[in-house]
Amino acid sequence: MSGGSVRPRHGGERGKADMHLHTLYSDGTASVRQLLDWVELRTDLDLVGITDHERIDGALRAAEIHAAGDYSFELVVGEEITTRRGHLLALFLNERIAALRPLEETVERIHEQGGLAIAAHPMAMLIPSIGERSLRALHHDPNPARHLDAVELVNPSTAGRVKAAARRRLNEELLGLPAVGNSDAHVLEGVGTGWTWFPGSSADDYRQAIADHTTQPDGAFWSHAHNVAVYRRQLHATLRHLGHTLRPTGEWR
Repeated sequence: MSGGSVRPRHGGERGKADMHLHTLYSDGTASVRQLLDWVELRTDLDLVGITDHERIDGALRAAEIHAAGDYSFELVVGEEITTRRGHLLALFLNERIAALRPLEETVERIHEQGGLAIAAHPMAMLIPSIGERSLRALHHDPNPARHLDAVELVNPSTAGRVKAAARRRLNEELLGLPAVGNSDAHVLEGVGTGWTWFPGSSADDYRQAIADHTTQPDGAFWSHAHNVAVYRRQLHATLRHLGHTLRPTGEWR
């Protein structure tokens, strides 16, 4: 979903996307408007995805603000879903997908909406992440509707640093999935510290790059001090978020 006047930041030949961002609607520390304005004024991103935990209402609100504004980047509605096997990014959604369901079922539900299913920080040890055994099982599943569309190989957080070499090796030797990079930002300063290069600049171009295996992950790991600062600021946001995983609608009561 994008506004009416989109101007490619990189001339339209190569786009830069960060498709793993969090807001106050889950455990992020910025409002959707603050996030959109930060992307516009402080980054050179062509495309972003709002992927709050277990809900898409923040992303839908961001899409409304974005459509009414004059932003020079495009926006995709997404969700970071907690499956029984770990976190899964879902992009290009219209409806929320319930948490704590089997991984295979969750991938299928994403595809039923025409969305993309991407393994977020796979094999990480510090937060719920899809492990190697589950990645291998999905790869060998005879049902293509249960196959992942891409794998997040660059995630600059501590969670992303752990097992970075192992997940890259697994993808090269077995999975063969398109590789993406994202910031997984929960604070404004983190936005755009991990990203994906892709041919073109639009959301449609990004989807095509995933299909064509022409994405290129990039970024730099955060310092230990930055990680500590981020986690400290997330604590109060996490307390707000705890109830959402089990609520069937994801709405505040």
